[in-house]
Amino acid sequence: MVDAIDIRILANCTLLAVNRFPWLSPSGYNESSITTFNRSSILELLKDMIEISRQDDPQNDSIRQFMTECLIPSSTLAYELPWEQKTIWGVIFGAMLLIAITGNCIVLWIVLAHRRMRTVTNYFLLNLSVADLLMSSLNCVFNFIFMLNSDWPFGAVYCTINNFIANVSVAASVFTLVAISFDR
Repeated sequence: MVDAIDIRILANCTLLAVNRFPWLSPSGYNESSITTFNRSSILELLKDMIEISRQDDPQNDSIRQFMTECLIPSSTLAYELPWEQKTIWGVIFGAMLLIAITGNCIVLWIVLAHRRMRTVTNYFLLNLSVADLLMSSLNCVFNFIFMLNSDWPFGAVYCTINNFIANVSVAASVFTLVAISFDR
């Protein structure tokens, strides 16, 4: 099985192990020397490190576990939710988002469509509604998908935009509430 592992991955994992467990590595090994090793030299170094760890504590198997996880990472996450819980959370969160988006759109329509509703206080409420609408439609849905799947499938550009929208909408809400309190 070790023969199937690429020499670069083996060297990188060994280098990580030497950096993580420096007390186990025999002296004279550093980053530049490990990258020049061949497969048998790397395996010999790992064997020496495992033997040293067993001499210190026979029950200690942390170096072996570290190398196993580094070379053959597990494909499933330990904190992944079962599909039943994902479905329940999706329904609850979907209902909350539907109420938030619908309610904020109604506030927008009421203030903008009716002339007598255009007061200073209602403009502040309109600003709060716009900030909440931005947060619920452009941020919450994507973050919820990320939390359910433990993966961000939307790319690095939207990750930056998503964080920007979250910060701007929260700041707009807070500053609007401050403005409302000064107005009162």
